[in-house]
Amino acid sequence: MRVFLSAWLAFGSAIPAAAQVRVVPQFSPALSAPVFAPTVTGPAASMQFGPGLSAPSIAPSITPSFSPAFAPAPIPALAASVIPAAAAPFQPSAVAPAALVPGSAPAKDPQQRRGEGAGYRELGKIAASADGIAFDGAASKAALDAEPPGPRLPAGARSVSVVRIDSPREAAAFMPASQDSPHFHKELKANWTAIGWFDLRIYTDSRGGTFHAVDLSGRPGLAARMPSVMPHEADLIRKIQLHSKDLQLMILESGKKTPDLVVEGVVTEMKSLFPKGDFQLQLAHANEQVLAHVSRHRLAPGAAAIDLRANTSVPVAKVRAAINAYVRTGAKIGLGSVSVYAGRERVVFVAGKDGLFDVQGTRRATALEAEAASFAPALKSAPRFLVPDVVGRTAGPDLNLIVREVTEPAKRLRAAGVKATVTVYGSARILPEDAARAQLQALIKKHGNKPKRPDERKLVYAARQAVEVSRYYEIARAFGRIVAQNGGGEVAVVTGGGPGIMEAANRGAFEAGGPSVGYNILLDKEQGLNKFATPGLDFAFENFYTRKMSLRHASMGLVYFPGGFGTMDELFEVLTLMQTRKMARVPIVLIGEKAYWDKILDFAEFERMGLISPGDLSLFRFADTAEAAWQGIISHDN
Repeated sequence: MRVFLSAWLAFGSAIPAAAQVRVVPQFSPALSAPVFAPTVTGPAASMQFGPGLSAPSIAPSITPSFSPAFAPAPIPALAASVIPAAAAPFQPSAVAPAALVPGSAPAKDPQQRRGEGAGYRELGKIAASADGIAFDGAASKAALDAEPPGPRLPAGARSVSVVRIDSPREAAAFMPASQDSPHFHKELKANWTAIGWFDLRIYTDSRGGTFHAVDLSGRPGLAARMPSVMPHEADLIRKIQLHSKDLQLMILESGKKTPDLVVEGVVTEMKSLFPKGDFQLQLAHANEQVLAHVSRHRLAPGAAAIDLRANTSVPVAKVRAAINAYVRTGAKIGLGSVSVYAGRERVVFVAGKDGLFDVQGTRRATALEAEAASFAPALKSAPRFLVPDVVGRTAGPDLNLIVREVTEPAKRLRAAGVKATVTVYGSARILPEDAARAQLQALIKKHGNKPKRPDERKLVYAARQAVEVSRYYEIARAFGRIVAQNGGGEVAVVTGGGPGIMEAANRGAFEAGGPSVGYNILLDKEQGLNKFATPGLDFAFENFYTRKMSLRHASMGLVYFPGGFGTMDELFEVLTLMQTRKMARVPIVLIGEKAYWDKILDFAEFERMGLISPGDLSLFRFADTAEAAWQGIISHDN
């Protein structure tokens, strides 16, 4: 794989980047902490990225590797936002030193809660005892019943306490004061409805000092709602979350340089490179932030992540050369790795024994490999069919993650008093009527009511269609309201958590005071969770298949509005499961006139061609109003 990072870099020859592999630091017996390369000094050299790069923010992806049975994981764990309602502090287990078990519920007194229940991990012991640990299907039930392991500690830290923050007042009591505190807490209070709650990690270092971080492990969308997080920083955090779920947003220490994140136990500074930015300057700033923090708290080297943003055509070799040019200036280095993000790509550079950085996993060919390469011409001419070892190269699924994504949403809903759900599907592109009309008027003002150019006519026509279908937004909103009003707080409206029809149904339920659930999906270009999900009932999934299962789980009715491929995919999967009796039959309601659905999908043609049984057409019904859809659900006869 060759990754290109920016057209304006003009140094070094390009080299192929190795496939991404986790950085595995080695543990020193004396330190029980990752040992990284020493600081390298050398002749001063200064290399700058040409016009087109500037960076204030980024995140890491250097991560110590542990066995699944011992790896410190995010506190509870849905792919991204499932955390049990009771957040007890973690305490060491007397039976298994490497495992953490919950203690009693945290006291409400701030001083008591600061000092009690500090969990800890002895990293050296974990590394030594991890060999031979395996996860198999027989242990899955025990793994579900067991308490989750405690938070992952930065190497060199002594302990960590976890405190559930339920109000802005508690936030002010537990979070450290700084010169920015008044502004921070004012914004926090103003945005508390969207935040709802969060878990605060209080780390204690070997000197007894502390530093704080807001846990994002179970709530990946939380970062964008927190004060002081800029939009470009939120974008970079989403990119980091594609590779790591164990993230914490660090709180600024008063008057002291503080990195942005803790990622899988590694302190990390984010930088985003804007046009005309200087890559080396941003790298130097990131190094300065991390170095100050790890030195102050006696932690292992940290990481930097640099988002090149629009600069996506620079060869990897030139980025490596720029990093090493900075290393050779003789600056003291506090980084063990530098992750560079360019569009959808990420390349991780790690320090070698000589202190210079290279692409993660890069190594020199052995003599045996060189000898094998000499036979390449003969192999190419041989009459054989070479099959790539896709199976051998593909990592197996994360079974723990899959189990959590299947089981945790239902646990959270039960804890919130939800006994059943009604699931609403539909297009993310359908706008509210006022927004659709404003869009149409803007286009008419720009291009006229009857544009002459074909492309302009197409735009105006599409805008008129958007006004036409906006009625479905209002129907979905009304339907969400009806479910909430009739469900008595025990029936939740569930959607995919996005905009359009999903937003409308969530909005109706939210405005009526009923439970409103959003099952969002984490994508490279994330659709974003709408703001009408009930705080604490907003989830984010890594996997589409577990998200599908959760959407239909415990549903007393499935309602489909007009939509695209995604909506049709959900519809036909459910129809197939009911047709084959792999899923209990529940009412399916298609919103809109039957003529519309016959135009999109001629269901009767399936029967005429003998592709389905006549009875299969009774699996669903049609409704053109919110009231009719609700009646179709409650009058259903199994």
